[in-house]
Amino acid sequence: MMKDNNRTTIEVFRFMFGQVHEYIEATMADVTETVARYEPGRPASILGQYAHLVSSEDWLINIKAGNNTPVMAQTNPGFQNPPPPVGWDEWARTEAVDLVALRAYAQEVYAATDAYLASVDDSCLNDPVDMSEMGFGMVPTTAIFMLALSNGCLHCGEISAIKGFQGLPGYPAVAVPEAARR
Repeated sequence: MMKDNNRTTIEVFRFMFGQVHEYIEATMADVTETVARYEPGRPASILGQYAHLVSSEDWLINIKAGNNTPVMAQTNPGFQNPPPPVGWDEWARTEAVDLVALRAYAQEVYAATDAYLASVDDSCLNDPVDMSEMGFGMVPTTAIFMLALSNGCLHCGEISAIKGFQGLPGYPAVAVPEAARR
């Protein structure tokens, strides 16, 4: 069991997911319906990026790692058909998506991820998870956590870039502490 400042590995993952969720939502804070639906060309719209990253976390954490019912089966995720693993740029152009409901679904997914992580300990980290449908075969639960985290980070970057195409600041502004300016 790895310890970091007396934290278990699960506690570190829980912290990391919390930080990623905060960063995604801060990046999405000023995204309007029009901004979300802007078509940048080849990459999916912000709406598609956001739906993909949220539904992927729901699938990876709740279904694959947790062996639980996905949040989208218990609430209105804002869409009728979930984004496919690939081709979700086209999905975003054709699927009717309710951004307000999608944002509420995201909050429920984040809460479910946190609740799951709060319910397990480091003994689960090497448990095998079957990811054959994605071509990965059997992987440890740690790989599922890293995939969900990196997916959130990567698509937050895509959202930020697409906001930039529209003349908006991408990532949220962060106040620099006085001590750091010296």
